[in-house]
Amino acid sequence: MKIPFYKCNSKGNSFIIIFPYKEVILNPSQIQNICHTADVNKVDGLISLDILNNSKIANMNYYNNDGTWETFCLNGIACCSLIIQNSDDRQSINTIVSNNIKYNFRILDNSMIEIQLDNPSNMTFSKSNVWQNLNKIDFNPLLIDDLLCYYLNSGAKHIVIYSENNKLFNDDVNLEKILKKIRYNKLFLPDGVNVNIYRYKNINTIQVKTYEKGVEAMMSSCSSGSYACAYHYYKNYLDKKLLSNKKIKILNDGGMAEVEFGNDRNLFLSNAEIEYKGELDI
Repeated sequence: MKIPFYKCNSKGNSFIIIFPYKEVILNPSQIQNICHTADVNKVDGLISLDILNNSKIANMNYYNNDGTWETFCLNGIACCSLIIQNSDDRQSINTIVSNNIKYNFRILDNSMIEIQLDNPSNMTFSKSNVWQNLNKIDFNPLLIDDLLCYYLNSGAKHIVIYSENNKLFNDDVNLEKILKKIRYNKLFLPDGVNVNIYRYKNINTIQVKTYEKGVEAMMSSCSSGSYACAYHYYKNYLDKKLLSNKKIKILNDGGMAEVEFGNDRNLFLSNAEIEYKGELDI
């Protein structure tokens, strides 16, 4: 069976996106095989994208390159938005659903995408040993391996760490070992957790690095993790009196993004690229 796909990336985070996705059920081993053989370099994940019953809403499901399903991928939303913009349905669709949550998007100039996001929510460890989702952010930290770790849900679950240790931040080998150890901490079993560390660059800019579960590597960018970091910075460390607007720039190894904070909903701006279109033989 021949299935059309797009090879896309957003700030170096690369995907195979199957669109339109119809009447195909892929198992984890098939997803792994596609992600590891679709290009000279393996891609980070596979996304299925389709229009819901000829409606004005698209639906996406994201899978890591190890075949595991994940609740959300913000870079993936950006890439899917660009594919929809280049499809025959571009005039009518401006919403993508992921894990039953709606994300409105708008295509700006030069392949820049604006995505509406709710505020992240705080996660806390309860007495029954179950992570509970709280509606109100209170930023209760966990001390793990001498690092203050904040557990936020920005669509996917992320550990957020603020660091002023520039030596650690610039030591990629040691940093990966530290973040990977937190990812596999028994507190987060069986699913694991994505781990992000960020530092202050200037009043309206932070730099973020991410170790992503499922891919099991440091990422060029992870926008849902970067968004969680930006929100943490905005609420905790930023002297808003010194900020001329509510925009925070995010620097990743793969490029730059920006968040404009509102009250309950925020705007995330990033770019995406469709590299090529092809067919998979399933």
